[in-house]
Parts: sequence; C-alpha cells; structure tokens
Amino acid sequence: MQFITIDKPQYRKRLNVLLITLVASLTILSLGFGALLIELFGNDSVVSGESTGHFHLNLMGVVLAVISCSLVMNAIKTKAYMKEIYWVWQVKQLQNRIYRKLKKVVAAAKDNDINALTILLYYYHSQKKVYELDNNTLTIATVEADIKRIESQITELNLAITLDDFSSDLIDKI
Repeated sequence: MQFITIDKPQYRKRLNVLLITLVASLTILSLGFGALLIELFGNDSVVSGESTGHFHLNLMGVVLAVISCSLVMNAIKTKAYMKEIYWVWQVKQLQNRIYRKLKKVVAAAKDNDINALTILLYYYHSQKKVYELDNNTLTIATVEADIKRIESQITELNLAITLDDFSSDLIDKI
C-alpha cells in the first residue's frame, strides 16, 4: 500500500464529522428501530413495577442500526470525501497484521532478512504517519528511533529498500 499525501487539518475535520455523524446515526436509528419494533411486536399491557419485556426488541433495534450504518459506510468508503480516512483505516489494518507477527519479523530482521527489513521499514514509517495524523506525540520519539535503527541497518547492508518495495504479501512470507 503506497503512502499518500494527507492534509492533516482536512483529515481531522472529516474524521470528526464522520464520527459525530456515525454516533448520531446509531443513536437515532437505534431509538427509531426500537420504537418501531415495540410498536409492531411489543406487549400492550404494562404492569406497574414490572419490566415491559421489550429488551430484546430494543436490542434488535440496535443491531438493525449497526447493520444500517455498516451498509452506508461500506457504500461511501470509496468516495472522494473518505479517501484519507479510508487510507488510514487500511493502513491501521496492515499495522495490525504486522503487529501480530512482529516478534517473528524483528527476529528475521536481526538475521538481515530483506523481507523483514522491508516490512519493518514500512511498519515504522506508517506508524509515524498515523501518529502524526492522530496527534500521538507520546510515542512518536520511539518510532523515530526505530526508523533510524532500521534505516541504518539497511544502509550497513548496502541495500536499496524503499517504502514502495512493501507489499502485504511479504507479511505472509514471514
């Protein structure tokens, strides 16, 4: 996955709008679906001091709201407005895949495995990019140190590894 240029203020603004819209949609749709299901299938007689027995209908309303929002998100994820948000989401998924094999990748990199070095180079640079976008300044110094360490190892081995050399297929090879 290639790196793209992201306008940080625009990314943050769009992400905030998306998150607020998503939370509001989930809330409104959950209440709406729950009320509709209770109206259609709910118990008409309510005994004072007892449960209405509508928990399962409210839960179904929440499930329907989640499904509805998921379908909408799936439909809009490739729109221009979502380009940066979707890219970051995909990168975070790749980071998660790499993290699950990180011990093996680091061990292979210590043995100067080219695929492992390529994965780590991409992993650390992608972490830095995401941390900068998410204003995570606490751990960025550690990531920058990891980048310097990997880049110096690549230089010492006289290799010409770039971020463009990374492919998600490399993760499966480790």
